[in-house]
Amino acid sequence: MQPVQKKALNAETIKMKLAPRFVRTILISLAVLFVALCFCSQSFGSTNAYEIRGTPDFGIYQLNLTTNVLTTLVSPYPGGSSATLAQRPSDGMLFYAINATNGQVYRYNPATPGVAPVALTSTLGASVPASLRMAFSASGTLYYLPDNGALYTINQVTGVATAGPTISGLGSGGDMAFNSSGTLYVVNSSRQAFTASLAGGAATSLGTITFPGGATPAPIGVIFDGSNTMRVQTQNPSSLYAVNLGTLAASSPVTLGGGTASTGDLGNATVPDPDLSITKSSGTTTVYQGGPVAYTIVVTNNTSAYAVTGTVTDTVPATVTGVTWTCAASAGSSCAAASGSGNTISTSATLAPSGTATYTVSGTVSATATGTLSNTASVAVPSFLSDTTPGNNSATDTDTINLQADLSLTKTDGVAGVNAGSTVTYTIVVKNAATSTGASNGSIVTDTVPAVITSVTWTCGTPTLSATCGAASGSGNTISTTANLPIGATLTYTVTGTLSVSATGTLSNTASIVAPASGVSDPTDLSRTGAGNNSATDSDAITAIPSVALVKSVNPTGNQIPGTDLTYTIAFTNGGGVVARSLVISDPVPANTDFKVGSVTNSLGTTGLTVAVAYSNNSGTSYVYTPVSGGGGAAAGYDRNVTNVRWTFTGNLSQTPPNNAGSVGFIAKIR
Repeated sequence: MQPVQKKALNAETIKMKLAPRFVRTILISLAVLFVALCFCSQSFGSTNAYEIRGTPDFGIYQLNLTTNVLTTLVSPYPGGSSATLAQRPSDGMLFYAINATNGQVYRYNPATPGVAPVALTSTLGASVPASLRMAFSASGTLYYLPDNGALYTINQVTGVATAGPTISGLGSGGDMAFNSSGTLYVVNSSRQAFTASLAGGAATSLGTITFPGGATPAPIGVIFDGSNTMRVQTQNPSSLYAVNLGTLAASSPVTLGGGTASTGDLGNATVPDPDLSITKSSGTTTVYQGGPVAYTIVVTNNTSAYAVTGTVTDTVPATVTGVTWTCAASAGSSCAAASGSGNTISTSATLAPSGTATYTVSGTVSATATGTLSNTASVAVPSFLSDTTPGNNSATDTDTINLQADLSLTKTDGVAGVNAGSTVTYTIVVKNAATSTGASNGSIVTDTVPAVITSVTWTCGTPTLSATCGAASGSGNTISTTANLPIGATLTYTVTGTLSVSATGTLSNTASIVAPASGVSDPTDLSRTGAGNNSATDSDAITAIPSVALVKSVNPTGNQIPGTDLTYTIAFTNGGGVVARSLVISDPVPANTDFKVGSVTNSLGTTGLTVAVAYSNNSGTSYVYTPVSGGGGAAAGYDRNVTNVRWTFTGNLSQTPPNNAGSVGFIAKIR
């Protein structure tokens, strides 16, 4: 089988009134001597026709009746010799039967011109004579009518012809066709026209067709065009005429060529045009200099009735290098090539009804590319057909080309462990390691400092290679600022805060840097989530400590007169992260007061602690004194010698409420 070729017809003029676009007809003529011709007014497009030739070239052609360009579809076609041709109205499939007794029948889809005709599973039958009279009815039945008048139907799967009723009185040769009302017309080689019933019986004579100038050519083909006008092809001369059925006068001859001694037939059908569509997407709206780009192209045959071969083209811009592509087809469809390379893609796919071919096109964006990357892919039906929806025969993907940065971030506090309640200082270094044009101005630096760190402040500085800080400093646990980082530049952030005294476990803190929202891409973090080396986490083990808080109060408050008893209460609470062990509380007796003997109180609640109380008469140097009534000249019940009171607890003070709190106290009188 040869590739599709085109050539102009020499010294031929073809002028015919074409059917309206919504109805297409097929003209078929064949020759049994040196050239067999078949013209089919192509129902896919009203300006087209088919031709089948016998000896010597055995070719099937498509003829554009407007431009007179002849396109070779199949050469040689299987079976050789001359043949009769008809087109099925449901899907445009061509059927041709070799002009011989018990001839072989073939089918061929002109919408997939590169796929060879296929022989049906059997032949017409041993007793079936040769004939060039064959036509499809509007309902899709394929009829075959030899000169003996037997009306056969041909099985379109097996090719076996089954004899039906006999039509008498038709004469020999010529052709048959159905008009738009479904009436069967026959014109024999003696120019006599008839109508005939599919039920058989005697044909009804309409008379004899007259031709201009008294010519008496032999009719060899008949169709009804889109306007329901009978068209008759003749031999000697080989021309096509319009016939007025009222007067049987032939007029408007069109020279067909193919010799003067030929036989053949004509056929017509109404077939829906093909509908291919294409989509193309890179799956993103941005690409970056030096980065990859991958397009997914999906070609779909939306034609429900028949397979179509689509030519797929895609001229990938020169700013994409190293282009390769692959093709994968759905079940029942096929790719002409499974893969290829280069920026100019021109290939095809044969698609079953609703079938698809998916192309994946990959390449690398040039390191110097700027602006936008726009790429269009197209699909086209065979050149002699028309797509019903040409608007979806191309698709364009457009992406903004970003600079390529290479951002990174490190973070450390320089230690592996921290004490609860201590100061924590982090050093964060951000860098743009890009080596070409990838300055990343407006890079976003974020750090959500854990809530267990309070009084957070931060500074930005130590720039290299002209880097600048979006802000020099700030405060608060949520840090979000910008950094302008030329190629190779760095900035250093210092974050400081105080770790809560109640903090336990592990202190973990993550900082990130991402590219600006537009204009810059970082290959390690295209989704701008802080992936890869665009984020860093510092983790420290927290050494928990107890934190016992004391609150001292006096009652009554305010100014008091001498002789007033003052009750002092010391409340204690462990707000740390672990239990408090070996707790000792000491309190001096206020000056100008006398300690009241036996006034010490211990409210230990659910702490589980026990306590021993001791007294000092030497400002806390030692606690071995025992208070006595009237001591140091104080009034009875008071001891002026007591200078300090100490509570020494046994047991562990819990850090968990309510077991973490209690109080102690004593009474002193104003002198």
